[in-house]
Amino acid sequence: MTLVKYTSIEIRENGEELVDVSTLGLLVQPQYYQQGFSTDPKVYLRKETAKKLLDVQNSLGNLRLKIRDAYRSRDVQNNIYQKYRADSVKQHPDRDEEKLKMEVGKFVSPPYQTERIPPHATWGTVDLTLVDEQGNELDMGTEFDFFGPEASPFYFEIYRNKPEVTQNRKLLHDAMLAAWFTLDEDEWRHFDWGNQMRALKSGKPFAFYGEANPLPPGADKPGSRSEIIDHCS
Repeated sequence: MTLVKYTSIEIRENGEELVDVSTLGLLVQPQYYQQGFSTDPKVYLRKETAKKLLDVQNSLGNLRLKIRDAYRSRDVQNNIYQKYRADSVKQHPDRDEEKLKMEVGKFVSPPYQTERIPPHATWGTVDLTLVDEQGNELDMGTEFDFFGPEASPFYFEIYRNKPEVTQNRKLLHDAMLAAWFTLDEDEWRHFDWGNQMRALKSGKPFAFYGEANPLPPGADKPGSRSEIIDHCS
């Protein structure tokens, strides 16, 4: 998440509707709800982003996607940011404030900078992994929510000789990149579609997803399963 210059990319919001990913037959395990950072167990994405994930799922044969995180409000973003910042202070008490901000911001976008839209706040960013037929997660070399150099997509390919990890990450990355998602340079699990980050990395002049308004408390799913399935057929 180090590409701060993505904030300069123009946004031409297309107003695309939102969907509850759990209604689409995709495997969902809401990471931050389970950790107590969010009060909503549902996982939401833009309609086209969800459609593209179904396309990826259909290309994987016996493997399945497991979606762990997608939309985050700025409040949830803040909960994650403050937890990681506190952990970083404990682990590296010698870091000054500037270094601390840089290292924390590499993995978790600052939540309340109005000029910077956290990618997860656009409903176009997804964190996910792969599971086998028994539902076991493939070995990706780190825990899902690990923040550190080993989370970099090509760390084990370059610095450590772990062929299984390298192959598993390649399976995930190839499938997602084939659907025109872009991959985060610091997190093997993080992919973008439609937002400023994706526009910057793919050389597009503008993004079509800006910051989406949070759902009202108790809101029902905003999109329907049949509409997405029909769109994929």
